Amino acid sequence: MKRNDLIFIGATLLLGLLSLLGFTLYDRLSVAGGAFAQVYYRDELILMIDLDTGSYTVFPTEYEDFVNVDYADEGTFYVPGTTTEAFADDRMIPGVKLRVADGKISVAFQESPKDICEYQPPTDSALSPLVCLPNELVVTVRTDMDPDAFVPDVVME
Repeated sequence: MKRNDLIFIGATLLLGLLSLLGFTLYDRLSVAGGAFAQVYYRDELILMIDLDTGSYTVFPTEYEDFVNVDYADEGTFYVPGTTTEAFADDRMIPGVKLRVADGKISVAFQESPKDICEYQPPTDSALSPLVCLPNELVVTVRTDMDPDAFVPDVVME
């Protein structure tokens, strides 16, 4: 490689790192209130969770009967998954198990060919959604919502 090639590669890497830092800083500074997780199954919003309080709203869709919030006070939510038909734990509830803890949301259990969804780290950032394509499940985090605009079905203490 020539010297100019190394300078170009170095400048490109530096620009990429500065851009990533800028986006991350912008994401943290643009927080208007609390963090809210929006759970989409097959491109439909089925569940919204306040990551700070644990309160939630189940939306009236054709999948609302498959959303299980019986253990929401423990921070555990069960949502439908395309490839997940096994029971998520000893509670004998089928589906994808989502865990909310410390203001972050993560996938605690799911079934897919390589179990890639469980390896994603917990998130509270709008820049890093949880994507579980084998189960047609996407969890995005919104930090630009006013907490007063969120009206939960149940508030957990």
